[in-house]
Amino acid sequence: MRLGKLSLMGLLAAGSILSTGSAFADSVSGIANIAGTVTVTENSIDFTGSNFRAGSSAETGSFLGLTGGTVHTVLTGGPTTGAVDYAKFMTFNVPGANIDFDLTYIAPGVGTEAACGSNALGQSCTIANSPFTLRQDSLNPNAVDITLLLQGVSYFTNDQNNTSPTAGLFTTQLTNTIVVDDATVTGILATLAAGGSISGASYSATFSASPTPEPASLLLMSVGLLGAGYIGRRKAQAAKLNA
Repeated sequence: MRLGKLSLMGLLAAGSILSTGSAFADSVSGIANIAGTVTVTENSIDFTGSNFRAGSSAETGSFLGLTGGTVHTVLTGGPTTGAVDYAKFMTFNVPGANIDFDLTYIAPGVGTEAACGSNALGQSCTIANSPFTLRQDSLNPNAVDITLLLQGVSYFTNDQNNTSPTAGLFTTQLTNTIVVDDATVTGILATLAAGGSISGASYSATFSASPTPEPASLLLMSVGLLGAGYIGRRKAQAAKLNA
């Protein structure tokens, strides 16, 4: 299950709403887009090489000038969902003072377990206690979209007292020509269950931070991130078919 490309349609608006009106000059706000590679097994998520790069030029707010960064911790033990405590899980390299991200919560996938036994187009699968949503592409029977949502707080490295609620959505698309031989929901799950791994595919991720600690707003942003990823993927696939 690799994490990869995200279209940002509709996301910039959500990020700007959450970031406006901040009275905290030393708090993190805005949007960061990153890209990298990852290896996933049944028991771990390993962000290959630990380093990521800036994924686009659409950074806003505190993330302007982002050049890349580092993932400091490998997720192990499932990976399961719920509250976690990974201080400095990621560092974003920005001019002046780097931004650290403490991971505090791994969100559960939004698919259903019943869908994991089917490769029906457009269905979303999440196995028990899994943070991944595997969605058989609605237009391509040989492609699976995968998403992972992380939540936590971000802050400037030299000012750890001013934290901002932050959500990051990782996403990728696997096809029969990228990393896996059987790019179906059942095929990917079978590979992992047999002790195999999925590695070498690229991911993209979008992180959105707001200094205003409003749980309802953060939840709304998270849902918006997931929706933007799915809408962007469907439109991209439709454009290819109409080309």
